[in-house]
Amino acid sequence: MAFTARPALIVMDEPTTGLDVSTQEHVLQTVRAMCRNYDCAAVYISHDMAVVAELADRIAVMYSGRIVEIGSTADVLANPRHPYTGRLLLAVPDLEAKRPMVGIPGHAPSPMARPSGCAFAPRCPLADDACMVAPPGATEVGPRHTVCCFKSDQALPTVTPRPTPVRTALTVSEQPVLKITGLKAGYGRNTVLQDIDLSVYAGECVALLGESGSGKTTLSQCIAGLHHEFTGGLYLGGEQLASSSFKRTKEQRRKIQYIFQNPYESLNPRRTVGDLILQPVIAVRGRVKNGREIVATALERASLRPDHAMRYPDQLSGGERQRVAIARALATEPDVLVCDEITSALDVSVQSSLVDLLQQLQSEMGLTLLFITHNIALVRNIAQKVAVLEHGRIVEFGTVEGVFDNPTHEYTRSLIAATPNFQLPARLTTDTVTLQAALATQPKASTL
Repeated sequence: MAFTARPALIVMDEPTTGLDVSTQEHVLQTVRAMCRNYDCAAVYISHDMAVVAELADRIAVMYSGRIVEIGSTADVLANPRHPYTGRLLLAVPDLEAKRPMVGIPGHAPSPMARPSGCAFAPRCPLADDACMVAPPGATEVGPRHTVCCFKSDQALPTVTPRPTPVRTALTVSEQPVLKITGLKAGYGRNTVLQDIDLSVYAGECVALLGESGSGKTTLSQCIAGLHHEFTGGLYLGGEQLASSSFKRTKEQRRKIQYIFQNPYESLNPRRTVGDLILQPVIAVRGRVKNGREIVATALERASLRPDHAMRYPDQLSGGERQRVAIARALATEPDVLVCDEITSALDVSVQSSLVDLLQQLQSEMGLTLLFITHNIALVRNIAQKVAVLEHGRIVEFGTVEGVFDNPTHEYTRSLIAATPNFQLPARLTTDTVTLQAALATQPKASTL
């Protein structure tokens, strides 16, 4: 529809957000071909750095309403001159899992309360008093490469990422927390899932991976009792679960909590954050006397300040809303946390912070995670096991390393092949990450 009028310029606002890698690849190929055939310029808005690196000729990096760096894709990625750009690159998940995801400490300022100086100064390790006075002007640092930073000529310090928690090996006799046998589910006469067998053990993170329509969300909703049109065995701690959450005991509902994909729709805008967090607690326990303490603990676990309890969802950023959704799910002290595409609409820095948070909570609380996603690179950084779904069947299951390093099913190989691989230099290690390190030359398959 956008190309029908043969425009001279087309603006694409997150056109591949929420799409699986196969559909994304098809969309990007179509965009390239249409722009070439119609001799059309394009502005591509995205938070997916891997797609941007593969698609664009030039990159404009924005922070808090300003363009802080702009230049050719090769220059910006190979030699990022703004601290924010360098930190964004480190937050991109690595498909080969050779380096960790490193988020950016702190939060972006509210559009209603931006600082008078450089907006990134409160989060920048190079900032000094001069950065707080007035925003920096544009400085040419190369051919058509401009940066707005007082410290663009200084190397950034190194960062040591928090080590990923190491989990002990499971014993053969250990009973799975969640066990699914012969599950078949659908909508009316339409069968979506068939012959699903899956065991998830305590402390594990199991990723459900597949294209849109493969049955990931239907399976997760069956587990949570939100979709009851299924047959087969579903067991929690060896105890069979009813198909509907209404028929399950309060204790069973407490043990399985669900985080929805879109926090803009899953959080009631008429309730405060404190009320939203207490709502599931009251549902499974009844009235509680220590409500404030429960809310404060949940907010602390989700890395949110206590004063967030008095705010409404529309007063929060997208990342903060998703953290509230996590806090609400954690308030009941669950055993199993189902995360349904919770990072698909978030930028890489917030995504990295959320993944780090989930790994920390998993280690501290012994949570078992079921992580539904189509982001293969993200799976490498959070999950221990992965189940690949195609047309409602699990076609491959195993450890993340085993499945991705040596995929045996053709469908798995096609998903990996369709995933853009964003790589930092080989000299980056898992112990110390140099922020100012040069980025390896990215292959370009676009004329945009």
